[in-house]
Amino acid sequence: MEEDKSSKKIKTQLIPAIHNTVSLRTYLRTKDGKPIEGEEVIYSLYDLDGTKTREYRNITDEEGKIHMTLNATKDMYIGAEYAGSDKYEDATLLTFRTRPSQEEIDIKTNHSYQVAKREKKMQRQAEIKEHNVVEYYKNQKAFEESGDENIAIELRNVNLSFKIGNDKIDNLKEYVIRTINRTKEKKTIFKATNDVSFKIYKGEKVGIIGFNGAGKSTLLKIISRVYEPDSGEVIVNGNIAPLLSLGAGFDKNYSGRENIFLNGAILGYNEEFLKERYDAILEFSELGEFINLPVKNYSSGMLSKLGFSIATIVEPDILILDEVLGVGDINFRRKSREKLASLMESKTTVLLVSHSIKEIRTICEKVIWIEKGKVREIGEANYICDKYEEAAKLASEEKTKKLKPKRF
Repeated sequence: MEEDKSSKKIKTQLIPAIHNTVSLRTYLRTKDGKPIEGEEVIYSLYDLDGTKTREYRNITDEEGKIHMTLNATKDMYIGAEYAGSDKYEDATLLTFRTRPSQEEIDIKTNHSYQVAKREKKMQRQAEIKEHNVVEYYKNQKAFEESGDENIAIELRNVNLSFKIGNDKIDNLKEYVIRTINRTKEKKTIFKATNDVSFKIYKGEKVGIIGFNGAGKSTLLKIISRVYEPDSGEVIVNGNIAPLLSLGAGFDKNYSGRENIFLNGAILGYNEEFLKERYDAILEFSELGEFINLPVKNYSSGMLSKLGFSIATIVEPDILILDEVLGVGDINFRRKSREKLASLMESKTTVLLVSHSIKEIRTICEKVIWIEKGKVREIGEANYICDKYEEAAKLASEEKTKKLKPKRF
């Protein structure tokens, strides 16, 4: 809202609020800037065709101010009028719309000032991105020159395949019959990772991105030693806290307390250590008396809380996250994010898989793009994320074209 240049007497601020309400603040001043108290200002509401629909009269306070809220369910004009007094003679009418028309938006958007402002912003963003890429390669060179002792994770030509059966055999009898008759279909070989090689250095925050089925989660499981690769070498220096599928590895018939020791042992913690940290795990998980119930009675949120609390009880050398940044209820999500933030601020090496590119950009400085089990590209986070989003957009447009019905 621009102030009427013909008078310095009335200054009006239009403040859009939620639920179609508009907050109006009007300040009445003399020429020398002193507030005019106890004077009447008339607000008139008009439809876009000029028809007057309503009128409000208000008196200025000791600051020369009127503050009122209007319900604006449609576009309209609002006039603020002061009839004048011995302090100031002329009347002034300020007219504005509660919401600009598309024509007004277009005029403002295409104004030379706005165009120049956008171009300047885009140029600045391009400069920042270029600077970040230069800094990234400078840091990578320093890492490489620091020697092998600074490597946290290294994969050398790692391959892993799964056999997928096409037969829908759901009982032993059918399995035996089809085996004897030799009518079972041959299993398909699916290559989950294909000659994957990369290095991650200590303290790096690395994102892994890719479309569904690209092999991202499989890669994390190989690094976490859940899967053994068919060939290739996996080198890991330091203890790992893998937050993959929270609650995986729990025995459903055991209580939460028993699963702390079971899951903790899987993660490499000994019994004495877990006994020392038991109270801290219980407090962080917020499970209270539920800790003595079998976990088969837990909700998915409760399982996630317990799994997260066990996995992050110590500060690991390597933290592996697979889509687990939003576990539990709103309070626990806040607490878990604070915990993860403290780990990420330390020298902990972080490996994150997420479909949220915004999270990847925020957390990571380096990104590995996986496509069909292969490394497509490795580089600075924003640079790779930009290319990935462009590829995703093109893939989405191609899918949309295929879905369009044919005309006969």
